[in-house]
Amino acid sequence: MASASSLAADPVRPDLTPKLQGLLQKEMLQIEQAMQEIYSAMLQGRHAVVAEKGQAIHDSFILEQSLTDEDRQDLKAAVPQAFLQMDATLHELSASLAEAGQARDTARQVALYGRMTESCVACHGAYVTDRFEGLEGADIPAGWGMAPPAQGNAPQD
Repeated sequence: MASASSLAADPVRPDLTPKLQGLLQKEMLQIEQAMQEIYSAMLQGRHAVVAEKGQAIHDSFILEQSLTDEDRQDLKAAVPQAFLQMDATLHELSASLAEAGQARDTARQVALYGRMTESCVACHGAYVTDRFEGLEGADIPAGWGMAPPAQGNAPQD
């Protein structure tokens, strides 16, 4: 099986405009904080917090932010399509996590949280090794960060 490290490309940050670098960094910090809060909330059975923070991650999607047409073109020119797909997958998973929180479905919350974590690691290992050197060349499974499979043990979204 191929690993996600085969997706490894040059880091995308140097190709982004300063505005886009700032927006992506802000989005990633918000996601990291929300992920930490979700983890704690899952451990404590605080389903409403899982739902709220999952939705917050979904709503932070950079392509849904107030970007100008030029910003969108700059982003799409600076990053590979696979980067955008991985980002979209993370946000789709977070919407599913919000639904699992609303449904008080702890097992699904944990499974989706794991998939989201895989997405973060896969993307950072492929596109942000200039910031996360420890992921450079990491043996990351090929399915991490990709759209959910149609069948198997993974949660269906």
